[in-house]
Amino acid sequence: MEYGPIAPSWFVLPLAMLALLVVASHLIVLREHAIGKMPESRRQIRMVTGWVMMFTIPLVAYGFGIVSPTDEERFLLAWTCIVGLLAGIVLMACVDAINSIRLARKESREMRAELRDLLVQSYTQTSTQTERNG
Repeated sequence: MEYGPIAPSWFVLPLAMLALLVVASHLIVLREHAIGKMPESRRQIRMVTGWVMMFTIPLVAYGFGIVSPTDEERFLLAWTCIVGLLAGIVLMACVDAINSIRLARKESREMRAELRDLLVQSYTQTSTQTERNG
């Protein structure tokens, strides 16, 4: 008995095309409009993640909708690559999270330093006005 792919191609391929369009539009927005609006390190990490997704989506479509489990060699190769690429995407998400924590800490330090400077200026101005009046 001959088995077909895991899911029907008529279902998988349009979903893959839609996912590719969404990821491609996200990459275009990151490339064209996000410069200067988000930290460069965050933009670069998300660009790399987007490109990895652009390679992963067609391979997932192939694994679900084209290759049959009876074609063991191609099926195994496809799913090994899919798992590896998905692991890469998860790794890039972790890198993005760690980078976001780093950026938040940096901004928090900068805000504390700015608040400290404002408090010193305020104290200095108050002291100067008190000396003039008293």
